[in-house]
Amino acid sequence: MNILLEIRKIKQKEISIAKRKASLVVLKARAAKLKRKIRPFAKVLSKKDKMHLIAEIKPKSPSAGRLIKTTPLNVARLYGKSRADAISVLTDKKFFGGNLKLLSSVKKIVKQPVLRKDFILDEYQVYESFLGEADAILLITSFLSQTLLKRLYEISTKLGLGCLVEIHNKADLKKALSIDAEIIGINNRNLKTMRTDLRTTENLIKLIPKGSTIVSESGIESKSDVLRMKKIRVNAVLVGTSILRSSNPIKHINSLKV
Repeated sequence: MNILLEIRKIKQKEISIAKRKASLVVLKARAAKLKRKIRPFAKVLSKKDKMHLIAEIKPKSPSAGRLIKTTPLNVARLYGKSRADAISVLTDKKFFGGNLKLLSSVKKIVKQPVLRKDFILDEYQVYESFLGEADAILLITSFLSQTLLKRLYEISTKLGLGCLVEIHNKADLKKALSIDAEIIGINNRNLKTMRTDLRTTENLIKLIPKGSTIVSESGIESKSDVLRMKKIRVNAVLVGTSILRSSNPIKHINSLKV
């Protein structure tokens, strides 16, 4: 089975189970009563004076296997002391070994804005993210119809959450531009083949109007990769695997801050 189809099927099942425990109506009521301070994800990444770094916490991945040898919270403690501008937390359980509780725990440790990175297909997950202390969420355009993408983006914005709208090709970009996405993430990894190519960012960024905040995702491993992205007006890079595999994560993060 195509991995994207498998992920969609699993997510739909997870959402259905969650709704039986607490309905969307219940989550909306909780959200309406909750007064929380949301850290400015978009503002942090939009500063034009330097390249920004989103450091990622993912216990494992389908392409790289197990990535965290200690615990995700130990990684969070390192990230909290580092020069990373924001933290991304994988909350998908089956493929990445995370969960929403992990995100809430990370949020208590770090000072940076925290992004919930998951396969979000339903407004239920947006309210989950808000209640789970996320400051921003990932919306993958290839997973969503134009109508649903617009709806989820509007709900997130109304709640005060930032949105990293992810694209991989021209069709995805068309969707992102149609909703005036403030932050566009270009995933260098093809989710169907799992192959990574930094030229994806180089090719697509030419088609994005100036003024958007651009994040290059996947395949960023070294200072030279970051400099390559900086040269073409990328505002931020999202890096996980190379930091997690490093013997000195903070030193590696510093080397990526160019």
